[in-house]
Amino acid sequence: MLQKLYTKTNQVLLDALIVGISFFLAYEIRYNGDIPRAELVGCALLIVPIVIAQLLFYLAFGIERIPWRHFSLGDVFRVAQSHLALSLLLLCLRYLPHAPMLRVPFDVITVELLLSLSGALGVRMLRRYLYEREVNPRGGTEQRRRRVLLIDAGVTGARVAKEMMLNPSVRVIGFLDDDPSNAGCVISGARVLGPTSLLADLAKNQMIDEVLVCTPPESRAAFNRFAALLENLPITTRFMPTIDEIMASSDGLHLSMTANGNGAGSNSGNGQLSRPDSNGDKPQPVRSEIRNKRIVITGGAGFIGSNLAERLASKNEITLIDRTFYDQPVHFTSLSSDGHVRMVEADILDANGVRPFLRDAQIVIHAAAIVGVGRVCSHPRETLETNFSGTSTILKALERNSRLERFVYFSTSEVFGVNSFRVQEHAPSLVGPAVEARWSYAIAKLAGEHLVQAYYRQCGTPVVTVRPFNVFGPRRLGAHAVKSFILSALTGRPIDVHGDGSQIRSWCYISDFSDAIIEMIARPAAIGQDFNIGNPVNTVTVLQLAQQIADLTRCHVPIRFTEHPFPDIEIRVPSLTKAQTILDYKPAYDLAKALVPTVEWYQEHLSFFEPLLASAAARV
Repeated sequence: MLQKLYTKTNQVLLDALIVGISFFLAYEIRYNGDIPRAELVGCALLIVPIVIAQLLFYLAFGIERIPWRHFSLGDVFRVAQSHLALSLLLLCLRYLPHAPMLRVPFDVITVELLLSLSGALGVRMLRRYLYEREVNPRGGTEQRRRRVLLIDAGVTGARVAKEMMLNPSVRVIGFLDDDPSNAGCVISGARVLGPTSLLADLAKNQMIDEVLVCTPPESRAAFNRFAALLENLPITTRFMPTIDEIMASSDGLHLSMTANGNGAGSNSGNGQLSRPDSNGDKPQPVRSEIRNKRIVITGGAGFIGSNLAERLASKNEITLIDRTFYDQPVHFTSLSSDGHVRMVEADILDANGVRPFLRDAQIVIHAAAIVGVGRVCSHPRETLETNFSGTSTILKALERNSRLERFVYFSTSEVFGVNSFRVQEHAPSLVGPAVEARWSYAIAKLAGEHLVQAYYRQCGTPVVTVRPFNVFGPRRLGAHAVKSFILSALTGRPIDVHGDGSQIRSWCYISDFSDAIIEMIARPAAIGQDFNIGNPVNTVTVLQLAQQIADLTRCHVPIRFTEHPFPDIEIRVPSLTKAQTILDYKPAYDLAKALVPTVEWYQEHLSFFEPLLASAAARV
């Protein structure tokens, strides 16, 4: 019954009545209730033309097409423009010669504008209020309405809030927005409650049922970090799709917090696509690609850091942080002349030295560490301080970085102790006694894992932990079995094997390992997870590895068994079940295939190593 009162005809009549009354009241106010006869006649003659003119201006500005029940802030300006247009017309008529009856006093024009505009806006606001009361009744149903929190009070967020206010089954709790200028504002009827860091507290205290992220696609990756904050709460989280996404979707959109969106740029989805490899053998997964990101790699001068930088530099901005870049693996690359790469000599223990480069980083790969059994045993204190305290320094520097999309922490397979066959990620850690210095490396890395997970659970930091299992390839320097065996064979020296050579290792080529790291960055499902990465197919004893390298180099050198000065690990082989499930990780290089380019590289750069080998032999 009430709907019949809000017909278009009734609305036009009410607009006309408001304009007519406003015009007459303007004269009353101008002359203090004692309108001269001549002015009263002029008012009576002009009132109908004025009403018609205003209605025509409404038509010209499209005011009549705006439903009163959906009247919004943007519509206020259009109504104001139509009333200003009438006032300007009346001002122009004042200067027409020979038309004294059309000369409306300036005071009357001003007062009429204020009264008619206020009346027009008032009735529309009242209609909207009454309509919202009808569709959102107060009382007993309040508790059954879904409580929705909106992220980002931008243009999209404001439109979404406006529409949701009209939904009787929804109650908009408010906005979270990191723009300080929006704090405390009311946008489309919803208050900006504060920055996004309040999400966890609001989710727990306000009994929120749903979080709707209204950011544009290019900014969504940063919100993957909220998945950690909400993982233990019964809350649904969705991204608001754009018109382009809706138009591009052929079977509907499924944009949840675990959707990749336009985050790190994954092309692989959930890894269901595949392609044949270069040899046409097994189908290999379509690999993800990282684009247009600011990436920081600590330990960037090293073997793994420089390889990752090479993979990422062409389409991203890379900052490599290391203590020194002199005579490091990065020296054998062209990264120093790459315009996308910046090299920074800094110590990860120096918070002031690294903080400026982490402030705006979107992806941080933390590979810096003291490594090598000999160095670890000689410098156990430095190992503990650098590997754990350095990690703590990096994480603290990232606490205020709201743009961070991924933090990749490098742990070690040694956290599983001396025997780790087909070890899975959930296997218990087991390190040796404190009296054996080599375990200072493993215990520092293990403590780092717990610290990283604490940041994930408490702060929502989008972390991933990787445990490398014997990674090798060209440019590997330092103490490493593959490097040592190859160089010994190429220079005609005996290949020294510690113990009896029965220790078992699985060898992972650097290209395969880098593939896994890229997927950890690109796939939102990797956040909060830990991965054992290696290649169990390439599992051999250390003696078999030495024999294979000797055969490949065609250097007939003896294999010599020596005592290992430090406690050794008997077996180290990972299980790839988790990496295959979440990352679609499938190593492509078997040992024989991977050793060929590795041997060729050391042979090509033999002149670099010969002085080092001669110096080491002289010391012995």
